[in-house]
Amino acid sequence: MKNSTQLQIEIPDGFHTLGLEGDDAYRADCIREMADLVWSEGTDLQRDTMAAVYDEMAESFADDGAFYAGVCFVGMDDDRVSTASVVARLDDADATDADLVATGLAEALSHTTTEVSVTRVPAGPCVVSFHGSEWVPAEGAEPLGIARVDAQIPVPSRTQLLTLSLSTPSLTDLPVYVNMLRLIAETVTVVDAESPSDGSGSGAEVVTGQHNVADEMRSTFG
Repeated sequence: MKNSTQLQIEIPDGFHTLGLEGDDAYRADCIREMADLVWSEGTDLQRDTMAAVYDEMAESFADDGAFYAGVCFVGMDDDRVSTASVVARLDDADATDADLVATGLAEALSHTTTEVSVTRVPAGPCVVSFHGSEWVPAEGAEPLGIARVDAQIPVPSRTQLLTLSLSTPSLTDLPVYVNMLRLIAETVTVVDAESPSDGSGSGAEVVTGQHNVADEMRSTFG
């Protein structure tokens, strides 16, 4: 038995997983459930089309190294539907010194975006950066503004970097989503456990249902 390290992350209740944390059958079930939710009163064609979109999205996230991706939909009092996605992935880092990695990352990001800060969460230093982009949903359609916030946490004693990315087209609700990302980052814990594997243990566990997205929206916006 060797000592391995596992990350645990709590994702708020209300985010619907795209199934990256399971096998292909689990992912397909999650995507179908998402499509049925979005088009609960739509046609089979609309649900099949939406499932194909989410399947492509999940494949893209997986190819980028993500081990979790989830989407939330929150009905607002003004009849809007607010939505956001959360993606978590692990990348290689250059060193095991978390503060050194965070300092270097913040310096590198400062050359590509003007909004970069370093804060601390229970797991250690956390580099927060803001990014903006546009998405064109269809040819000739108006581009949709997308805001993305990254919280990057060097994994203590390992040459790995955890990136939590929250993206939303609901720009008016960005403050509450930023706060939500902060709450997620504060749940990151590193657990040492006995493992029969000969590897260093690069797994990550996602725990859901810790707080409700809709309640968070109401508490912030009334």
